[in-house]
This record gives sequence, structure tokens and C-alpha cells, in this order.
Amino acid sequence: MNTNKDRKKIIYIAEFSLPNMSAYAVHVLKMCDNFPNDFNIELIIPFCSPFYNIKKIKNDYSLKNNFVIKSLFGSKIKLNLFYRLIFSFKILFYLRDKNNKLIISRSIIPSMILGLFNYKNILEIHTELTGITKRIFRLIDLNLISKNLKFVVLNSKLIKILKINKKKTIILGDAVESKDFKRTNKKNLIHACAYSGSFAKGKGIDTIYSLAKMLPKIKFHVFGNIRTLDFKFIENKKPKNLIFKGFISYNKVTKTLPNYKVLLMPYQKKVGVLIKGIDVSNYFSPLKLFEYMASGRIILASKLKVYNNILKHNHNSILLNPINLNAWTKKINEVLKTNNFNFLGKNAKKKVKIFSWKKRVDKIIDFYEK
Repeated sequence: MNTNKDRKKIIYIAEFSLPNMSAYAVHVLKMCDNFPNDFNIELIIPFCSPFYNIKKIKNDYSLKNNFVIKSLFGSKIKLNLFYRLIFSFKILFYLRDKNNKLIISRSIIPSMILGLFNYKNILEIHTELTGITKRIFRLIDLNLISKNLKFVVLNSKLIKILKINKKKTIILGDAVESKDFKRTNKKNLIHACAYSGSFAKGKGIDTIYSLAKMLPKIKFHVFGNIRTLDFKFIENKKPKNLIFKGFISYNKVTKTLPNYKVLLMPYQKKVGVLIKGIDVSNYFSPLKLFEYMASGRIILASKLKVYNNILKHNHNSILLNPINLNAWTKKINEVLKTNNFNFLGKNAKKKVKIFSWKKRVDKIIDFYEK
């Protein structure tokens, strides 16, 4: 039996601080939680509030295993180039006596610098790059760095966009812990439409605003960080049936979404992220998609090619033209008035079980060891 000292160490690097409201944090923490027991996991982040202890973190993210969270700054920092470089060299200094380790990074600059100093690591990238980060990333062409890096991307299109070596890259979409999602309201579903997630441009909040106006008798409940909303959505003139519930932790998402009859995913043809000027519609893998499927409820989603291998119209979801609001209103009315569409949720929940965090982790370990 391996002792704690003998177990292989995994260093996981990410650029968010805790507490956090992003899907990014959910992704990384669930990944760390699903590595096999014969690994010691250590997550390195810039900052974790001293008031946000490990017990609270484990509860908010429904974490089951123990791993170390190491913060390298004494206060929350602004992640500009200067602090990213400091963060990178702090990591480099911290790792100097860490042996027998697998390094996985969601942070580009630390990954590049580690590669420059001959630390082999896996860099996971979810979007195309802009500005100074894009220019720095081209240093990957230097043999000293490229020989030490492997990549994880969400979609094959990112390989072309980033101009990385296909042979050193694995394609893995997002995942979900389907067992986390449980219906708490056993008697009656909430006959309303729910949305949970980001309010970035193209994610669909404009569509939901319009649908609420067109369907005044139907309630639309929206969960997310209200501070990122455009003012027009929270002013007094907004439809009364459009109700913003605010941000809820992952732990509460898993107990909230399964109670709604309809879950909305009205992405537009161009889908933004918090980084301005980026359109991820051709290569993203939304965490929301997998959480909705795990909830076992009826999903109404925009018809996009990027997830057509997961969502099937009239099998596990209803797929609609993102700009045809009349089609959306007609279908919302239809599914709320009958139970004839409940099979869609059951099929979605069954399908999503193949997209587990554990399977994703196992594929990355196999990829690293090849």
C-alpha cells in the first residue's frame, strides 16, 4: 500500500480566486475532486479568502475528496500581465522541491514559463487568445517550450485557431457529476422556465427578456451574477414575470434546476465570454448544457452545430432557431401545458452519464502517460 509520501503528486494551476462565481471554478474544482486516490492533488490559485475555509468550499461545490488548495498571494489581485508573471514565478519557486509530479494548467503564462524551465505540463485552453497573451503564446514555437507541453482543448476547431500540434493534443468537452443533481420538490415541478449561468453577450439573456414580454403569464426565473447584467434588465420597466434570483453556489444549482419543468439555453449565433471580442460559438462546451441534462428536465436550446453530437431534437431536447422568437413562445406554451415531453428530460439524464468528471480525468492521465 502506497503511503501519502509515495503517492504521485498532481499540481493543478488556475487563475481564479476563491470565493468565485464562475463556471471556470466549478470545472477546476470538480476535476481536482475526481482524480484517483493514489494521487495527491494540490490546486494552486492566486488567492483564497481566509474566511472561505475548506469546509465551506467542499459544501459549495459538493466536493467529496480531500485536496490541498494553495494560494500564493495575501490578497486578491488584478490579473494583468504583471501579476500573471509574478504568479508564474511564484509557482516556479514553489515547485522547486516537488518531485514525481504531473502538472496541469488552466493558465497560459505559468504553463509557458514552466515549459521554459523544463517542467513538463498539460495546458488546457478553452478559448482563442487575444492581445499580449496571444503574442506570448506564439513563443510556443520555441523548441525549448514546445517539447514540454501537451494540450487539452474543447473542440478540434481550437487546434487550428491556436495553431498547436495535433499529435500533442487531446479533445475533451466539459463534464458533470450527474449524481449531484437531485429533485428536492418531490410533489410538484415549478411550472416556469429557468436559466442559470453567465450573462455574457450571446448567452441568451436578451432572448429571455423578449420571451418574458411575449409570455406575460409565464414566469422566467434567472440565476446568475446580477452585477454583470446590463441595467435594462433590472430597471423597473422589466417584465414582472422576469425574476432575477441572483447567484447561487454549485451546491444549490444541483438542488434547484431539477425542480423546474423547463430549462432554457437560448444561445445566439455568436456567443461571447467575459473577454471582449471573442466568439466561442464554434468550439465551446458549455458547462450549463451538462448541468441541464443532469437535471433531467425539458431543455429548450438554440440549434447550434457545436453540440449536435450531444443534443438531439425531439430525443433529449427541443432545438430551435435562436432568432425565431415565435417558435420559442409556441414551444414553451406547449411543453408547460402537457406532460408529453417529459421523456426528453429522462433521455438527457441518461445520455449525460457518459460525460463524467472521472472519465475526463482518466483520459487526461492516460494522455499524459503516453
